[in-house]
Amino acid sequence: MIVNGTTYKSSPEVAQIIERCRLSGKRFRFHLGDPESGRAWGDVDIGKIGRSMGPVKIPIVLSNRRSIGGHGLLDHCVIKIEYANKSDGGIVWKHPTYQTNETQ
Repeated sequence: MIVNGTTYKSSPEVAQIIERCRLSGKRFRFHLGDPESGRAWGDVDIGKIGRSMGPVKIPIVLSNRRSIGGHGLLDHCVIKIEYANKSDGGIVWKHPTYQTNETQ
């Protein structure tokens, strides 16, 4: 799926949310996990969303505002999105069956 020139592998709903995150210029926490079960892996990408260069543009994670490059976001594995700075807000989106990877 392509949104505003950025190619996403995630669902249309998540792609639209990540694209809004990209356009906001704010930093976010992207919790990664199994997109079918909603179970978290414990991996979290923190940063501002940018876009790669080249013919197929993908979302990338920029660690800070001075960054000019970053790693690709596994957008199809995002199960929870929240603002990195709590003063900006809380949870933006989470998988309907979101579960942490902690066992008790």
